[in-house]
Amino acid sequence: MPLKETDLFRIVLSAFLAGSLCVSAMAASPATGTGDSPQGAFSAALREAIGAPARADLEDQATLRLNGDSLLIPKEPAIRLLTASNRPIPKDFAALLVGSEGMESAGIVTIVRGGFVDSDAAIAWTADDLLASLTLTVEHQNPARIQHGLQPLEARRWILPPSYDPERHQISWAAMIIPQSAPRESDGEVTFHAIGFGRDGYIHLAVTTSEQQAEPTRQMVASFLAGLNFQPGNAYTDVQSADRRSPEGLAGAMGIEAFVKARPKTDLWSSDKVLPIAGGLVAAIGAVALAFNIARQMRRNSRRI
Repeated sequence: MPLKETDLFRIVLSAFLAGSLCVSAMAASPATGTGDSPQGAFSAALREAIGAPARADLEDQATLRLNGDSLLIPKEPAIRLLTASNRPIPKDFAALLVGSEGMESAGIVTIVRGGFVDSDAAIAWTADDLLASLTLTVEHQNPARIQHGLQPLEARRWILPPSYDPERHQISWAAMIIPQSAPRESDGEVTFHAIGFGRDGYIHLAVTTSEQQAEPTRQMVASFLAGLNFQPGNAYTDVQSADRRSPEGLAGAMGIEAFVKARPKTDLWSSDKVLPIAGGLVAAIGAVALAFNIARQMRRNSRRI
């Protein structure tokens, strides 16, 4: 009997997961606190994983329609899997989203019930503004990093510029955040973010990967947002005036201290400034030369008289 596409993908994915877990298991401490071996946790996670084209529940908040080669590992087996592979369990953790890249680029799904967030505030901020805001946040976090013996970081550039969908109330982005000492245009670890906003908070997907894997991760993020739908009564448009509001707002949801406007570029040698300055100098030199020629001609005429 020929294998179904989903079955074939599970076989391929199992190879990815098994390899990832073997590496993690060698680095993990012997006691994980659950009694699960990496292989046992992996087998259980694979058995309970939900694949395309099914819909998976994200607790009581939303459903996720799975597309392509994505698998969703529900909360409990996902926690056992992360624990067995010696990985931290994030606050508000809800599920793991796994694509063809396996556990090394698994997406962490969290459900943050912190109150309604006015995501339309994103419309007022440009990509440059958001990069300036992220840069300032990273700078403020550096003293604590240095105290712990870690290198100071900086936000260099966008890998996926912030994109906000005002109809679906969703935003996605990914920035290159690397040590300040790294050479310019260096590659590094990148975390892709995607958020769908609802009535009582938001659902957040974070996928940490390399810049080389940016394109498949971008597709994974886009597929997640396309398949995410809040349950009736929990959607962004279901909000009521008496509902709780998030004190951190959109900035807090994006991990930013506060939004700031980007400073206008003042580089003297930028092309938009060099051309007007150069034109003005040429005009000034021409005016001086004309005045000099007129004065010389007047002196010659006076001598003839």
